[in-house]
Amino acid sequence: WTRRQRWLKLHSEASGNFWRCCPAHRCLRVHLHGLIAMGHSTQLRLYATLALVFFSCFLVPTRASSFLRAGQVTEKDAMQTLENELAGGIRPDAQKHLQWLEETLRPTYLALPKNAAGNLGHQAVRYVLHRFFVQQRGWFVRGLEPTNDTSWRTPTKPLIVKEWVPDFLQDILEKREGERGIDLRELVALAAALEDLVRKEAVGRLQTAYELHALPLNGPLSEPKVEEALTTYFVAYLKAGNFSADDADELSRKKQLFAKRYAGYDEAKGWLDDVVGKRMSTSRSASLNFAAASNIASEIGEKFYAFNDLECKSLKTTLQGLEGKKAGRVRLSTFYKASLYSHWRFNEKADYLKRLGALDDSDPQQPRVIVPNYIMSRPNCLEASNLYAICCRNHCEDLMSHLETQIGSAAAEPRKIAELVANLPSDTVPVPRNLSQPLVDRLFQVSRNNYGRVPLHGRLFAQWMHHAYPRECPYPHEVGTTSPHTPDEWMKETGHSMAAASTEEMMQQVASDTCASDSPQSGSGCGDEESEELPWNEAEELLLAHPEKREPVEVPETKPPLQATPTQGNTAAEPQTASSSSWLTRVGIVAMASISLAAFGLAYPQKMVMHRGFKDDKPMPAHWLVVPFTLGVLLLLAYGFGLLDGATLLFACIAALVVLIFKKLVPGRFTQGCGDFGKLPF
Repeated sequence: WTRRQRWLKLHSEASGNFWRCCPAHRCLRVHLHGLIAMGHSTQLRLYATLALVFFSCFLVPTRASSFLRAGQVTEKDAMQTLENELAGGIRPDAQKHLQWLEETLRPTYLALPKNAAGNLGHQAVRYVLHRFFVQQRGWFVRGLEPTNDTSWRTPTKPLIVKEWVPDFLQDILEKREGERGIDLRELVALAAALEDLVRKEAVGRLQTAYELHALPLNGPLSEPKVEEALTTYFVAYLKAGNFSADDADELSRKKQLFAKRYAGYDEAKGWLDDVVGKRMSTSRSASLNFAAASNIASEIGEKFYAFNDLECKSLKTTLQGLEGKKAGRVRLSTFYKASLYSHWRFNEKADYLKRLGALDDSDPQQPRVIVPNYIMSRPNCLEASNLYAICCRNHCEDLMSHLETQIGSAAAEPRKIAELVANLPSDTVPVPRNLSQPLVDRLFQVSRNNYGRVPLHGRLFAQWMHHAYPRECPYPHEVGTTSPHTPDEWMKETGHSMAAASTEEMMQQVASDTCASDSPQSGSGCGDEESEELPWNEAEELLLAHPEKREPVEVPETKPPLQATPTQGNTAAEPQTASSSSWLTRVGIVAMASISLAAFGLAYPQKMVMHRGFKDDKPMPAHWLVVPFTLGVLLLLAYGFGLLDGATLLFACIAALVVLIFKKLVPGRFTQGCGDFGKLPF
């Protein structure tokens, strides 16, 4: 419940504070009239106005987006990090860590299908890395989907940091190795490189926290000061980097407000204190340097899934209590009813649930929510990083790891698998148990389609595991039919204004389900009593052992990483998107340009004496000054709406300032030798 309340409570704050987005405008608003009025002549006031417009190029945006930018990954970073890991790593415990990675990845590596060279192909590499990060860190690294399903990418939706990095790293290795594939050592290097890039981001964000607290990066600091900076880092982590402050007072006020509005903050802060306390003295009388604090910041990201799992288990228990006779299924009407008449907020639209793969509509009249698919879906994730999201762990991965270790190959006889599963427990399945005859028959049916053996990493066996463990193993949809969209991404793709169903829509669904057990019309026209059998689809999809022909990975420009809504549904962070931040910046630029135009009008009365020369001892009017001023305003607007990049704008501002200063300081020399050129407007 707390996860789903956070987004609702923080939404109003995230909707935007214009001055927070662009605090430089606050100074502009306060000092504008003073800057214009400081001159003793109208011409000097005009120069002050022009200079103000040009200098405003350097004022947006400022610290408001600093956490989002901190530690962002570039193509050079990715390449260098991978080379370092292939060479043995650079961290102090590199060899020990690489050895641990190798031991952890080995069972899955050995169980996956290999190519002729005995190595992994493209899809298999993505599968094992995805498995590793979900199982060990709770990280959903987008770009590592095991089915290589990239249907969610479109030409109008460019790759963002969290999407291109895994593709880019894997592409480097595959181009270097050619048809040979990727061996275990290279797989370990890929995993370590992704971890290093995540650590780079964490260090960058901690550095931003130090800057907000005005703490030096060099030398040791007292533990209380470091702990306060780590608390600020943790708040930014929970808000997906969407956190900023202009001064110490505002920082303290915002942290207090966040602690008040964040449901379950005391528990989260208690978990943080436990993590930090293990790295600090009991009396907090010692000191720590920045490197030690960076290790703690990295540990927060690596271990937060353990705290997150507590909420995931609560969510799973609640949904299990709403099930009907079909294990791992909740009628959509019951799902919505829990939202209408309790504190739970189960309100995602049916179309959105289907896109996520969390809706079973095999019976269109009685749609059901698939419990494990819903629990692990993006609305229940925290977009804590630009490289990953913290999602509920897939406990089916633990079951698969056990089977892979026991079998040690990519396929096995159905009888052996049945024996292992009959003695393999889960949170909701006790052992020993007797597998039902229909379940055993399904397993043998899969083997008959694969020469008497069951591929462990195919869609049909994943579907069989869903039948064997319906509350732990997600239902595997066919490639291209689902997508891990955040609510914001889904709304952008479909044009919907909301991903949540309205109260009227939920009530309509509840009323229309006349077959629900508590419906007055239950049993009337509903057919036989509800069956316990789960749907079965005969479509098979296997991991390929050979390398695939792929298009080159397009790496985005080095810009502040665009983020989809950092927090949606019942997640923990504030749902302010990078796109909304961009729009706030644009509004700020438009407002600044409007203020500048008004100031120019005040500083440019008709009787004002501005001239470009003399004729018959009379000054000639200089209405041409409107031209460069207007161009300056247009440059700002073009930059604000993305039509002009920052480098071009910076060059234009500097060039204009140089011309103004040169014209003002050396008017005689500028005119001499140039003839009438000195009388030109510029």
